[in-house]
Amino acid sequence: MQVMPAAICADKRRNYVSRASDNPVACGPEKPMPSRDPRFNTPAEMWVRFVFASRYVFFFASLVFSAFAVSEGSGHDAFKALVCLAAMLAGHQWLKKRGKLPECHRALEAMFRGEVRPDADGGLESLLQRRAALEEKRGQPGFDPWAVQALRREISDYVREHPESTGGLR
Repeated sequence: MQVMPAAICADKRRNYVSRASDNPVACGPEKPMPSRDPRFNTPAEMWVRFVFASRYVFFFASLVFSAFAVSEGSGHDAFKALVCLAAMLAGHQWLKKRGKLPECHRALEAMFRGEVRPDADGGLESLLQRRAALEEKRGQPGFDPWAVQALRREISDYVREHPESTGGLR
């Protein structure tokens, strides 16, 4: 009997026709996905950043096309300027509607000030504290062993990248 992930299992149950010759499909518990690595961005976060940055590109393109339209008296350039302005305003409204605009402005200001994200590098001590907190939950109903494994991997990566954090131990 083969064990299938739940998503495939649900599909198999829906399309499963019972025959004596068919192999039964056992739908057992699947491994939970490890927690997302905070060093990487989700596609949704990347899309928000792309729209935020594209607003500036569209704004400056609108200015350039406007300057060409005024200097050459071109209707095509004026139309391009209006399209770029509309795209910039659409991106602005999209971010504002989803509540991401203030967050993007804060991130941009922090980048120009040279600040590092607070969760980007908490240090070895904070990683070990997080691991200890997870280990205390071992044996309880909500315990996730995959989260502990992911954190151990994160600690290993941190020690490899920052050998000075171990005090010279290997």
